[in-house]
Amino acid sequence: MQAQNVSYVDLMNEINRGFGKSMSELAAVFGVSRQTLCNWMSGEKPNRQHQNKIIQLAAAAKVFINHGFVPTVGSLDRTVADGKTFIELIGEGVNGSETADLLIRIEIRGRAARQALDRMLASRTRPQLTVADFGRPTFNEDI
Repeated sequence: MQAQNVSYVDLMNEINRGFGKSMSELAAVFGVSRQTLCNWMSGEKPNRQHQNKIIQLAAAAKVFINHGFVPTVGSLDRTVADGKTFIELIGEGVNGSETADLLIRIEIRGRAARQALDRMLASRTRPQLTVADFGRPTFNEDI
């Protein structure tokens, strides 16, 4: 996509649809305020250094929308690749579509693992706690 042929308002609206409530976290991608994001949505043209990141975020938003995935603050802060979060990777200018696909796969795998663990622990009985249990050391604190 050529930067000069792009409507940044349209891209920002796509980002808003794809990221929803977690969109305010995206200010960190650009190192700008949430107000600046709103200004871009209102028609202010972003600086050249931010234009490709907007294009990549819009590509990621399309992937999220197509998969019915609603990113949360927690999922955006999850390590995705090379020890970096989704936000950090997009901030570095990686491919938005590929990174979004990777995040979705990680989230699906994590959800499946939690469900499997829940099934394994379903028959486990939980110990009954009393008031005396609160504040009781669980290891030898005298050492």
